[in-house]
Amino acid sequence: MTIDRNIIVLVAVLAGCGARTGLVVVPADAARPDAAIAIDGDASADAGPIDGGHDAAAPRCDFGVIVGTVDGSFVPWNDGAPIPAGHYRIRYVDGCMKYSGAQDWTVNAYAAGPYAYWITAPTRGGQLAVAPGTVGFMPGSAFATFDECVAANAADPIVELDFAGGVLGVELEDSPYTDNVAGEGGRNPSWQLSSCP
Repeated sequence: MTIDRNIIVLVAVLAGCGARTGLVVVPADAARPDAAIAIDGDASADAGPIDGGHDAAAPRCDFGVIVGTVDGSFVPWNDGAPIPAGHYRIRYVDGCMKYSGAQDWTVNAYAAGPYAYWITAPTRGGQLAVAPGTVGFMPGSAFATFDECVAANAADPIVELDFAGGVLGVELEDSPYTDNVAGEGGRNPSWQLSSCP
């Protein structure tokens, strides 16, 4: 069997270019279709799916959306797995709640707590910042309708913080929890965590 010398040269040149540029190769027998392996060994362990328009070896920057509870349960991003140290942005996505049936729709009762949704790191000192969301709870200081509350929160500024790494999530601080009213159709306040520029 003879092999065309031009093919050998072409393969050698392509391999050399890939080694210098961090070309990502997906083996045909990869266990996951999105398992990327860099030729130079630099691929991030959490690289996203292969997408022709994006760098497949780029580190993950979107840690998803979580929906808060009205009973004070801690809800973590990233399915409870630690996230790396970095600069993060928390953006309101949807939903409202009531701190009691006689009160209006809102997200946070007070701007700096105590009754509010907190961005919390259990192993990094607990409460880091109040989650994005409107403030107030009494009629006249919050929203008479659920839809008005959601619309007002859509314009709420993001919260940015530097995080040393670890588990990160949101939990409601309130007392008592038993009189809280969940969002319509289960649409409690929800937030997205990202480090995307």
